[in-house]
Amino acid sequence: MKKEDSWCKFMGYFNPYLDPFKHHLSNKLPFFDMAAYNRYPDFQFVYDKLWVVQSQGLKGGKLEDLSKDNLAESITYPIFIKPRWGHLSAASKNCFKIKSAKHLKKYVHYPHMMWSAFVDAKESMTDFFVLNGAIVHQITYVYSDKQNGFTDDWKLVSPTSVPPQKIIDWTEKHMRNFTGVVNLQYRSDKIIEVGLRLARGGAYIISTDNKALIDNINSLYLKNTWDTSLTSEMQFKPFYVYKCFTVVPIVYILPQKVMDWIIPARCKRPFYEYYFEPAGESGMVFYQFMDDDFDNGMKTKHFLESLFAIVQILVIIGLFLAVGSLIFTSGSFRYYFFLIIVLFWLTRFLNPLMANFNVYKAQRQSIFGTGPVEGPDDKKNKKKKQFSAENDDEEDDYRQ
Repeated sequence: MKKEDSWCKFMGYFNPYLDPFKHHLSNKLPFFDMAAYNRYPDFQFVYDKLWVVQSQGLKGGKLEDLSKDNLAESITYPIFIKPRWGHLSAASKNCFKIKSAKHLKKYVHYPHMMWSAFVDAKESMTDFFVLNGAIVHQITYVYSDKQNGFTDDWKLVSPTSVPPQKIIDWTEKHMRNFTGVVNLQYRSDKIIEVGLRLARGGAYIISTDNKALIDNINSLYLKNTWDTSLTSEMQFKPFYVYKCFTVVPIVYILPQKVMDWIIPARCKRPFYEYYFEPAGESGMVFYQFMDDDFDNGMKTKHFLESLFAIVQILVIIGLFLAVGSLIFTSGSFRYYFFLIIVLFWLTRFLNPLMANFNVYKAQRQSIFGTGPVEGPDDKKNKKKKQFSAENDDEEDDYRQ
């Protein structure tokens, strides 16, 4: 957002990606899927999730095809549906576990979607560091067995975790001559998504604050080199990343300064942020933080989830009482009460702009399903329309 930096600097907000660490990733790295997609034109095929499914011989297809010839009645459920193009969607938008043909009717009209057989297994993720098609290093993130919808409860970031051999084989087969990072998400040994950038925009790598590891990653991108002599120095202390989950409607988020007081008092790791991710129809993830100690991290997670739920309920009750007092009572006190409640609610905006914008986007998906997602042709047509409009404007200027 255009005003995000100036707003955060004015408010003195803590930046979890920069402020706590000595060592940083180069800004030449692609941190988001669209940037990675544009950087690697010869490898854009990995962002076609349907191709990823088919490359493994798994069942899947275009969602729109399930509306033809009663095909929806003939496949085996559950299935999983999601946007087909990984570089044009994010944050679990329109990702749903579908239990029956009847359930499918709610979504089958969405364009640019795909379906695949639902893999009922624990999810994991790996960042492969690849030089000219050869894997030179990897970091694997192990997810919790327990899930909320299809999102993890926590994940372990450890230098000693390793991916299944089939995941390694797939990477070596399909990423020949590639140099950079290949991020793979998979369930058991079935790949569900591929990206050409670091997991979570590099947040987990940055949080290691390991100079040798970060320097090597920067060299991979800037110089096309990888120093294997630094391998022993790239070890780091394992840590856990926790996601806080709620089923209560979100009407209020605690101000950033409050979270700056709560998290450091409970956890040793300095990375924490509002992170809104709908979990299908099950609820929503609202916060992400890290800790070295598993039990302490779980206590903090449960504390935040309870606190968040209580705050939502109290604010909802307060808003109803404030409106009710205006309608059903008399006296000047009702205006003061209403003003106090509204002013308190407005403190939710004492956060980075993206926090409120992201919760809005996540709520829109949870409540309304957000509707269609974009496909590559839509992007091309938008550019054509934009180019045509710009030319029309120039022609009008010339005539004037």
